[in-house]
Amino acid sequence: MFGRQDRKNDFGPLIMRLGLATVLLIHSLPKLIRGPQAWEGVGKTINFISLGAPASFIGLTFLFLVTLGAISLLVGYFFRIACLVLFIIFGLYFINYHSIGYQTLTLWSAGLAAVFLGLIFVGPGRYAIAVKLEKK
Repeated sequence: MFGRQDRKNDFGPLIMRLGLATVLLIHSLPKLIRGPQAWEGVGKTINFISLGAPASFIGLTFLFLVTLGAISLLVGYFFRIACLVLFIIFGLYFINYHSIGYQTLTLWSAGLAAVFLGLIFVGPGRYAIAVKLEKK
């Protein structure tokens, strides 16, 4: 299937990008579409960074950024910026869940934050749409 080693090395990030993007879209897109009640629920989850803003605005902002990050993971445009934003978001989730005392959610958010931090250094790989379009 793969002729050279670099093709093998770029297949791993492709699988990671597609898997993470799918999970993030399944998580964020329905809540984004549902409207202000769903946004407020997400905003209340991250209640320690409200800064005086309504919970629905905070929730909308988080969901919008996660959805944009997932789309960026799919196509490869602004990949490292999206990974940085997702690293920060899941780092905030980690802090929030750790302060509340949820062990499982704390571990999952820390794991995802670590994955996005690693992807910042790895990059999208050769199989990203952005890379294919730039070569033409």
